[in-house]
Amino acid sequence: MDDALPGNGVIGGVSGAVVQAHSITGGVQVHQALPPVVVPRQLPLVKTGFVGRATYLAALDRMVADGRAVGVTVIDGMAGVGKSSLAVRWAHGKAEHFPDGLLYADLRGFGAADAPVHPGEAIRGFLDALGMPGIAWPVEFDRQVALYRSLMAGRRVLIVLDNARDSEQVEPLLPGSPTCRVVITSRYRLDNLVARYGVRTVTLTLLPEEESHELLAVALGRERVAAEPGAVRELVRQCGHLPLALSLVAARLDGEPHLPLGALTAELRDQRDRLDALASGEPGFAVKAVFSWSYDALSAPAASLFRLMSLHPGPDLPLAALASLAGTGVDRVRGLVRELARAHLVEPDKPDRYRVHDLLRIYARERCDAGDTAAVREAAAHRLLDHYAHTAAVADSHMGSPWEPLAITPPPAGVTVHDIGTQEQALAWFADEHAALLAVVAQSAAAGADRHTFRLTRAMATYLDRRGHWRDFADTAHRALDAARRWGDPAALAMAHRLLARASIRLKRFAPAGEHLARALDLFEQLDDDYGRTHTRYALGYLGVLVRDRAQALDHTRAALELAERGGYRNWQAKSLNNIGWCHLEFDEHREALPHCLAALRLFEALGTDPDGHAHVLECLGRARSGVGEPERALEHYRQALALCKRRGNHFTQASTLRFMAAAHQALGRTDAARATLHSALTMLRLLGSPEVAAVREQLSALPAAAVRQPSLGVPCPPCGINCSSDGVGVRCSRPSCCLPY
Repeated sequence: MDDALPGNGVIGGVSGAVVQAHSITGGVQVHQALPPVVVPRQLPLVKTGFVGRATYLAALDRMVADGRAVGVTVIDGMAGVGKSSLAVRWAHGKAEHFPDGLLYADLRGFGAADAPVHPGEAIRGFLDALGMPGIAWPVEFDRQVALYRSLMAGRRVLIVLDNARDSEQVEPLLPGSPTCRVVITSRYRLDNLVARYGVRTVTLTLLPEEESHELLAVALGRERVAAEPGAVRELVRQCGHLPLALSLVAARLDGEPHLPLGALTAELRDQRDRLDALASGEPGFAVKAVFSWSYDALSAPAASLFRLMSLHPGPDLPLAALASLAGTGVDRVRGLVRELARAHLVEPDKPDRYRVHDLLRIYARERCDAGDTAAVREAAAHRLLDHYAHTAAVADSHMGSPWEPLAITPPPAGVTVHDIGTQEQALAWFADEHAALLAVVAQSAAAGADRHTFRLTRAMATYLDRRGHWRDFADTAHRALDAARRWGDPAALAMAHRLLARASIRLKRFAPAGEHLARALDLFEQLDDDYGRTHTRYALGYLGVLVRDRAQALDHTRAALELAERGGYRNWQAKSLNNIGWCHLEFDEHREALPHCLAALRLFEALGTDPDGHAHVLECLGRARSGVGEPERALEHYRQALALCKRRGNHFTQASTLRFMAAAHQALGRTDAARATLHSALTMLRLLGSPEVAAVREQLSALPAAAVRQPSLGVPCPPCGINCSSDGVGVRCSRPSCCLPY
């Protein structure tokens, strides 16, 4: 379906490991390195103004020093007390202890606008960071968790889970390996984790008096603080010893170096009477008053941007989106964001991306509701939707999408489109904006912005599909379908049905997929849309193979081929020819498959635009050659397919191709080559937690017993890279904690 590549096996590169693929030429075994080691370094920047906390830092140090099986520490405490700052500061200082990587996830457990992160989203983010291509991820959440834990086994990785909502959210994210360490921050005590696993807990309290004074002294200079000790004591009390509030106070004072501290304590006392206080249990605590104090010192344009940024539903704020909210250019908004950053109302994250503390986001929204008219809010929200719809369309145009192209039109006035010029930039943008895009689609659907909902879903489809975010794909496709129905555009409705069918097939929901495809075909017939009919017929043929309905598969795919030939859609012609060949192969009709696969190969070679399809037709040709008794020619096709996959970075077909290659070697009597090839496939599939492991083991057990060979040293173990011994067939890893001991 579309650019789907049928096959059973998947592989991927893994953090902390150098995986070896085996290329077999005759009886000679040649090692080829798969993609290089990925060592993630995901920690955000260390915030300025961190002081003290020596007791807590020492407690975290002990987690690294001892050898307890459960290396998990929970830092709990009230909002704004500095839990995230403590965890990130400590983690940066311990990077050398974790050579296999530093993983970080903001779980948004207490965000103002966005829902808490589902653990599946966090798992998929970690798999992506570890170099595992999304198309190789298992569909089921439990298997994704198992894959993540398999990748963590035996590795020294530090995982920081920030702003957790509850134990259920973080439990699937625990690696289960004694070599890893986990730090969790949360406003709640995660008692279930303590009860089940005996994890440590550290409750972070308000800054003591001395450290509160030190924070102000570091930020403002010791002479200035020493000159007004009484005012400093009152400021600390008014801020309730809360680090967030003290940082805002320091930012205000730093911007007015000649202002007496005592004048600000009086101002804060006055504001307590007109603003709600968030009680901390200490007299005089008024965080909202401190927020107001920092906000009131902003210029009018910066204050407006601060209010409007609360309309953004994502976890962080990209500069182009902020420019669209403000309705101004990037250069202008960059200066306004710097003003907000100087006041500590936003924090830099990545280049041109910013984060906002959730308490500040709540405060910004209150100010927005009170200070901006409904018309102003609606116009800003609409510009934000336009920013994402236009940028996503540009990004999708670089993805090689098989779907009908989205029109790229100039953005409306006041809307900034993120600059994207390559596929790599498109992938990076989609990855950075993944959570925000999902939230924006939900926001647009709730607001009845049906065209935006549909266009955003269509623009995200190729990215979500290829990266394996199939549940997200299904969720957005459902919203797009509802939006298209309200909108009343039959072409959009037909495509929405086909989008949802694609997501359903990925999730192995074949019955509803067939219903959506049938409805899409009816609509394309009514529209007399040949391109839409071609695509949908091909998809129905693809589905027919999956549900083992030979007649459906061949009838629909032949109809797609006829439409593609008539309309001049050469890529769909190649895909349909290969789909016919694949169908014959799946029903053991190898001789019938050959002419279709050969014709598809000639087209793919002539087009040169679809290396994924080209690789798959080579695999199908190899299977057909083997089936008609030509295993040597089959091996050549398999080698070409593997080479294409390696250059493309497409790991979807490699493990299954290796299995077919092993069968060809066995047919030629090359038992050792078959065994070595199957061991390579087994390594890859075990790294993925694939259910195909059992089938490969059966293939191995069916081979004649291997001859006893003299062990040799210096062979790297695929998962952990340690030099171990080999008997010429498999690697015997000497590391007890290795996740793949043979």
